[in-house]
Amino acid sequence: MKTQIIYLATIIYVLLCPRIMAQGYKADTIKVNAGKLSTQLGDKKDIITSLTLKGEINGSDITTIRSMAKLTVLNLADVDIVKGGTFISSIYDDKIEIPNNEIPEEMLYEKDKLIAVTLPENITAIGLKSFSDCSKLGSMVIPDKVISIGTNAFFGCTSLKELTIPASVTTIDYGAFQSCSALSKIRCKGTNPVKITNFTFYGVSTGACKVYVPIGAAAAYKAAEGWKEFKNIIEE
Repeated sequence: MKTQIIYLATIIYVLLCPRIMAQGYKADTIKVNAGKLSTQLGDKKDIITSLTLKGEINGSDITTIRSMAKLTVLNLADVDIVKGGTFISSIYDDKIEIPNNEIPEEMLYEKDKLIAVTLPENITAIGLKSFSDCSKLGSMVIPDKVISIGTNAFFGCTSLKELTIPASVTTIDYGAFQSCSALSKIRCKGTNPVKITNFTFYGVSTGACKVYVPIGAAAAYKAAEGWKEFKNIIEE
């Protein structure tokens, strides 16, 4: 009898163990080959909450990332974005071309479970609506090689509290940070203020939000269109 119970318990364990392990599987680091992320993730795609990628990704891999329903933390610091693969617009249902080393338009549009994203260090542009309505995203550091930030790129990121803009940025398009109503701290690394309009930060409290700028740059920011609306421009 005792032998039968042990045997039965062993069978149950063998059957249930993979499921128990899968339920506890929440984080992963993957050296990805462009176009292969879905295969490399396998069944883990539906349970991972934190994902770090290294290597190359293309449009097909971005589609895979978008399909990860439980993903809350995404680290792409050591990723190269390359042309190729298939990425379909979630707004217009047409194919979006993926440029090399750019965050494509709509990349993480409406991924409202994301709380933290680390961008690839070598990107040069952030596309239109790429993070629009990521309503739980708490902070964003724009990498040092980024030149342009597209229209509505971070529109509706209502939990975004802190933002760092490097000196490399020369263009911030219309409404890029519109309706980021929780924004309380902006760090601008450039001595010369990048050109913006009154709609770039529309919906941000210009009275409460502090803008930190390099030593000697406050006067330029206080005179610049859009920036001069902020009441607390502080040199550091």
